[in-house]
Amino acid sequence: MNPQFPANRVEMEFSQWKAREERLGTLFSITPAENRSLLAEKLRQFERIRTKYRSSKNIEEQHTLRVLKMEIQRMSKQLYPSLISRILRKIITSTQNQLSLLSEAKKNERNFNSLNEEVQRIGFPDLSEKLKNLIGKEQENFSIPLSYCLNEKEKITHSLSFSKNAEGHFEVDGFKSSLQNNSRPEDSREYYFKNGQENNFKVNEAYNLLSGRSVEHNQSWFQLDFNDRDASGSYHLKEFRNDYAYDLEKTLKAITLKEISSQYEMEKLKNALRQGDSVSAVLIKNGRENQIYIEANPQFRSLNIYDRHFRKIQTASSKNQAAAFPKQSVQKGIKSKMQQ
Repeated sequence: MNPQFPANRVEMEFSQWKAREERLGTLFSITPAENRSLLAEKLRQFERIRTKYRSSKNIEEQHTLRVLKMEIQRMSKQLYPSLISRILRKIITSTQNQLSLLSEAKKNERNFNSLNEEVQRIGFPDLSEKLKNLIGKEQENFSIPLSYCLNEKEKITHSLSFSKNAEGHFEVDGFKSSLQNNSRPEDSREYYFKNGQENNFKVNEAYNLLSGRSVEHNQSWFQLDFNDRDASGSYHLKEFRNDYAYDLEKTLKAITLKEISSQYEMEKLKNALRQGDSVSAVLIKNGRENQIYIEANPQFRSLNIYDRHFRKIQTASSKNQAAAFPKQSVQKGIKSKMQQ
């Protein structure tokens, strides 16, 4: 078999018709040999398949097409004994099949463009060549694996999943991301991010969630709970809704940051924190500038603050914020995504 065509697409489509034929036979106790309408439909499907793949370079598919051609000739003679009828019908059906394939090709092109746009919107690199190759294999579903190093310690692996919908068009189901830390192999984490839901996380946000940080979507904050798994072993995704009253701007203003000297810089900082980033900032303390890293902490309505060596530090602001909210109020407004 040609390695560029590992699957015999003609055989796959033939098998799909065979399964349909068997279902109809079970439901209505009929076979193409006994029912002229069913035999005519079988002939149309076989002719469509032959037209669709007649230019295939796959040796296995070429062989199947030759067998298919003989079967088409046999059914055609059975249905249309007159030679003139067969010739006229062949001219008409050939034109119809060509028009149908052109229409299908346009739909497939639109489907491919839509998939490509969605993949890049999520934040994956250009996968157009892989997408075209996999879509052309007539599979019901497929996945594209990606793996790369983020830094000298961390490696992330993604598996992007696709499947056909009821209309026969491919959609992005979602992607599973696995984060490995070479210095702490036991802390490896993975999560499946389903696409098409209210909160469609992007690749960079998936990394931040797997790193333990929080991400904001649609006025709610989300964080993976690494101490709580469901029956399948997947982490619960905690949601801190709008009524939880985490005011990020107010929290930032509680500490003296050089970056919040203008509203533009404030918005830039807030946007980075909402995506779950660990943001470099400058803390002004006793008239001195200190490099720090900050992260949003919606659960305790505060910020995680680290020094330039990424060691967690406590400020009067963060201590006061934690003390200002009793433990029972922290739970109000939290919603596990697995409980929805």
